[in-house]
Amino acid sequence: MASNDPLKNMTEFQRVWLEAWANGTRQMVEMWRHMFDLQQNFLKKAAEQHHRWHTEISDGASFTDKYGKRSHDIDPERDV
Repeated sequence: MASNDPLKNMTEFQRVWLEAWANGTRQMVEMWRHMFDLQQNFLKKAAEQHHRWHTEISDGASFTDKYGKRSHDIDPERDV
């Protein structure tokens, strides 16, 4: 025979809803953790594969730079 107590049914409903919410939240956190792990692995592999180890980047004229002797310098008298 079914119970006519509405609070018992409401309590059971709240318990089931709370369990469902907790399981959904746990699965969402696991999904985010998995996505972050995949992203970290992707970035690590990209950094290892495309990292420039010996790239000289000139920052302009300085005492130690070979400014004016590089092949990509612009000669205003020649390029006009």
